[in-house]
Amino acid sequence: MLTCLLPLLLAPSCASAATQVPLSVDTDAYKWDIDRPPHPNATGHLIFDTVSSLLQHWPNTKNYNGHSIVPGAIPAGTLLYHGRTDPEPPSGREWLALDPEFARIFCSREPIDEDPLPECWFLTLVTTRPVRVLYFDGSSAAKIPDGTMDAQDIVSWGKVWPERSSSAWDYPRMNKLCDWGEQLGFEGFVRMQLGFEIILCDFTSRVQTVSFSQLHAERLDPHHANSFLHASEWHDAFPGELRIKLDLSQLVSLYDTDLAPSLVERRFNVSRAEHRLLGINQEDIDRVLARLGAIQDTPATSESGIDWLSLFQVIRDRYAKRLRVLQSTLKDASGSRAFHLASMMLAPYTLDSAAPENPGEDDNSWVLPIFKLCATTHTSFAATRVASSTPSERLLLNATQETLHEICRTLVMIYAEGEDGSVGKWKAEVDRLISWLDWGEWLRCEPACSWDETCFLFGPPFAKKYWNLTAPRCIRAFPPYTFDAFE
Repeated sequence: MLTCLLPLLLAPSCASAATQVPLSVDTDAYKWDIDRPPHPNATGHLIFDTVSSLLQHWPNTKNYNGHSIVPGAIPAGTLLYHGRTDPEPPSGREWLALDPEFARIFCSREPIDEDPLPECWFLTLVTTRPVRVLYFDGSSAAKIPDGTMDAQDIVSWGKVWPERSSSAWDYPRMNKLCDWGEQLGFEGFVRMQLGFEIILCDFTSRVQTVSFSQLHAERLDPHHANSFLHASEWHDAFPGELRIKLDLSQLVSLYDTDLAPSLVERRFNVSRAEHRLLGINQEDIDRVLARLGAIQDTPATSESGIDWLSLFQVIRDRYAKRLRVLQSTLKDASGSRAFHLASMMLAPYTLDSAAPENPGEDDNSWVLPIFKLCATTHTSFAATRVASSTPSERLLLNATQETLHEICRTLVMIYAEGEDGSVGKWKAEVDRLISWLDWGEWLRCEPACSWDETCFLFGPPFAKKYWNLTAPRCIRAFPPYTFDAFE
């Protein structure tokens, strides 16, 4: 049952030596070769996916080992919540939740025979001024040694320390983070497990009490348990948690191969689920900490004016569903329909002047103008602003370019072959593209859940025996409850 898993929220939870392929910049002909797949060590698509998934519960459960550290702010007027079993409000450093359903579990207990139940004291705060925070993506509040704490370890201890992932290290880690953050003007840290939480380093400034009440004590029975599953669902997909405003112009990504080159070999021939920061060398750690130390206390001065998050989402909206339909169509071996789907996605870039001079010949040069227009239209303006962009923005630009390049290359390859092309080849290429992009919206409950159910992805912070990060399940969100997913 669900209740047997809840203590994991409050207490400790239970690379091969392959040679990396060096990254290189080659000729223009190499870049626009429609038969050449992306470099095996490329990370632009991973940066694109992680950045466009920030503060969203679903993709950060699926890819639970975070690689992004992003400054941001919690606006004035934001409500924050804290549950406890004693009537002493915190005065120093403590955790707060952004949703009351999540905070509520910390003043409750598992079903027990003894009465009376512990008291439930519930604190509601409101921010009086913006609170400057640093966000760690992934399931960064899950207390497991598998990599969820790696980025925090680097900031806290100056090294990755899997042995310090249990709840016994929660307060020492919090104190280390706050001590480090106070030197740089950070007042809190944002993490995620079943919900988003704030480590607030000072309860005496920037927040004031709305109420501190003794609530009716409840056991962690199905009614109460499912209420915080509702809160998780609210932030599953874009736009995610809106009460935290991130500054992408100062984002730090551990998928940045210039910032952390020692991780390139660690990821070689390793599935994305196994990506983590363990094995990063000291030189890279020093470089990461220097980048974090250089973050300004106000948004960086950038003349680009680009809304990167909107740009990323526009691209996902354009391609996510149609690529999945294309993949499904090719499973049915429908070459003609697949060709027309690819043509539909390329329609805004299909130049009237682009046509084969000698149909039937094995020369695809005629399709290159379509390829280039498809791959560069969304980023053409940003590319002219490189000189005035921040290093983080240049990283985001490259991530967008790499992602669009591969989407367009795959579609143009199908378009160039025509309706009578090789369906087997197309299927292999589209399957590879879908796997390479690895977008979270392609992972869903099939068939869809009913209105009184929620589609839930079982991963951190639940016990590992319940994890299934490739097959989400429908579970009842309202009475009568069933817990077959946990059996």
